[in-house]
Amino acid sequence: MLCMLCNGLTSLEKRCPECGRHLIDAGLLQDYYDNYSAYLPQDIYADGYRCSSELFCVHLFTCPQGHYDVTFKVKRIEEERLMD
Repeated sequence: MLCMLCNGLTSLEKRCPECGRHLIDAGLLQDYYDNYSAYLPQDIYADGYRCSSELFCVHLFTCPQGHYDVTFKVKRIEEERLMD
């Protein structure tokens, strides 16, 4: 299973509800858990926290003004579906 957003195959465009600027994808939420979380296997975070599982990635989006953060869950797809 892969995340289309993590692999740069799609983008998600959302606007900040406070200032209207485009939110920036700051990557996986789990990468911010601790100093080494970005280097650990993703499957250890598949505990259902904020919908993080084998089926979903949770991305953190931030406002460039620094006023707003939000998470979005992104459904992972099977790699075989890319070949169809």
